[in-house]
Amino acid sequence: MTLERNRRWVSKDRLTDVALFLAGFLSVAPQVHNARFGAGFETFAVAHNLVQHGQYANPFPIATGASALLPPLYPIFLALLMKVFQPAAEFATALTLCHMMAHGLHAALLPRLSELFFRDRLPGICAAFVVVLFPILYFFPHSESIFCPVGLMLFCLATDRRLARGGAGGALFTGLFAGLLVLLNPACVIVCVLWLAYLMWRNRMAYARRSAVLITLAFLATLAPWTWRNYRQFQSIFFVRDNLGLELYISNNDLAQPDIVRNFPTGMRYFHPGNSRAEATAVRDLGEVEYAHQRLSSALGWIRGHPRHFFTLTLLRIGLFWFPDAEGFTPVHGFAVAFVTLAGLMGIVLMVRRHVPIAGFLVAILTLFPLLYYVVQIDARYRTPILWLSLLSTGYAIAAVLVAVSPEPAARLETTIPQLHLLD
Repeated sequence: MTLERNRRWVSKDRLTDVALFLAGFLSVAPQVHNARFGAGFETFAVAHNLVQHGQYANPFPIATGASALLPPLYPIFLALLMKVFQPAAEFATALTLCHMMAHGLHAALLPRLSELFFRDRLPGICAAFVVVLFPILYFFPHSESIFCPVGLMLFCLATDRRLARGGAGGALFTGLFAGLLVLLNPACVIVCVLWLAYLMWRNRMAYARRSAVLITLAFLATLAPWTWRNYRQFQSIFFVRDNLGLELYISNNDLAQPDIVRNFPTGMRYFHPGNSRAEATAVRDLGEVEYAHQRLSSALGWIRGHPRHFFTLTLLRIGLFWFPDAEGFTPVHGFAVAFVTLAGLMGIVLMVRRHVPIAGFLVAILTLFPLLYYVVQIDARYRTPILWLSLLSTGYAIAAVLVAVSPEPAARLETTIPQLHLLD
């Protein structure tokens, strides 16, 4: 009887996951017609150059030469799609489906992460309902943004199991996985490191020192080919990408505005090589790394010379990171993200009061991850890699309310979802 009951529960969990995947897949369908493909985006420009010339180069409208402006994984993925799906329309369709599937997987993974974090799927199901019903996530085919949270969610699930088994294989797998995520988006390193620190603290893992060494070696080995390529090309060593100087430069100047929408006609127009031919020519003449160094120096000089202006911009960017407004983004998106921010904060407070161990990990990520984004122009994509953590905290708060108000319906929610979706 016990085995049969367990099988029924596993079957219901899988039906729930499939239903949430389909709901997440379809939830971004209304945004698909607004998606843009091709010219104007550095990722497409580099991918096209890879296909046409076999070089990771020329992210801007004029030929500026070899580049490390972008982390390599997503442009390489785009280039592979371009080669497989030759007509532009077929490429756009294939890329759209990939992103829609990633959105579906994002929703479907939330209950599994909830079970890992809270030993309870209900907060994850509530979080999935929020992300499906409200436009929390934007559809960005030119960006890797939706693949980052999906990758990080899978990283947490996979490493929890693999490292718990012990042995060198799990540690090497973890380092490889973390390295690939960093090649997708360097900011992923913050989540990976803090998650591994949490696992070692929570599990009191045996041979933690040896595991840490193997993870580090595998991580560095994964980054080594790209790092060596950059050193040979630019005679310089940097962490994955060389765009910090440019980002600070376009975000901190006399014309700068706090978010990318407001900044596009001002700071972006006059200071970004994608919009300014003079800046693109400077990239070509100086070389990308030297250009980045000079623009970093200019940005830091402006910050030192305009501390009050910089402080004001920073405060505005902090506010827009957590509470996007109607001018920078759509009104519904702004309200939805603000709700997740506030409800997620309530969820974390509740976790702390209940001494839920994962609360420390969540607080650390939500504190440290945004720091760099506070000093550059805000974009809706920047919070996406960690938005699932705020969603899970929101789901935790909603689940607590459901249980407090009506325990029996809350308990039945998990079991009824598959049947409700099947009836639909």
